[in-house]
Amino acid sequence: MSGTPARKVIAFSALIAIIAMLVPFSVACSKTPRPTADFSGSYVSGVRLLVEPIAGTAPLTVKFTDQSTGEITSWRWNFGDGSKPIEGSGEEYQNPEHTYTTVNSSGFIVVLTVKGPGGKSEPTDKTVVTVLSCSEAANSELNQARQAIKDCLTAVGISTLVAEALGWDGSYGKVMAGGRDAADYLGVWRSFKATYNVDQYGTITSGTDVSWGCIWWNPGAAPQARWGAL
Repeated sequence: MSGTPARKVIAFSALIAIIAMLVPFSVACSKTPRPTADFSGSYVSGVRLLVEPIAGTAPLTVKFTDQSTGEITSWRWNFGDGSKPIEGSGEEYQNPEHTYTTVNSSGFIVVLTVKGPGGKSEPTDKTVVTVLSCSEAANSELNQARQAIKDCLTAVGISTLVAEALGWDGSYGKVMAGGRDAADYLGVWRSFKATYNVDQYGTITSGTDVSWGCIWWNPGAAPQARWGAL
């Protein structure tokens, strides 16, 4: 009933062989997967002109928030501006702040790589920060003011403002149309660095450079080229 000793040896050997084949499979299935790197950036301080991608003038400070998945023990950040990459564990490495002091109107490419028990992730890169030159920033502000006036007029379905506005600096109560305020349509509200005169049709007719320091206003030039270098 119980079989001969030889048969028992053969059966036991077969069982050992099956276990030997299953053990590597079991180990492979339980191996910790590599983490996946991901992140976002948010504005902290500096002159900001656009929300996304974050754009402004130097110095511009941005906070990076880790959104990686998987088991992670360390983070490595390359901020894309020539500064030395940082790497380590802890909050200061997981969600660091960085101040950009050099101009790059094409945007800085930020790269994050994470490590964990499962190994190192593939690098993830994003362009979330743009630092404009003084003249680029001035033109960006001017275009933002123009677009806000246009959006305000479009929203109320009319072609003229309540009245002309002199010295608009982005504040409320100066550029009005149909009970609405153009300041509500600015992508980033803040006091302008220049002041603008706006006629009743919503056209910026002149402006005064009050603090950019690198450009001058030429009211006689074409609308898209009124700012010139000093």
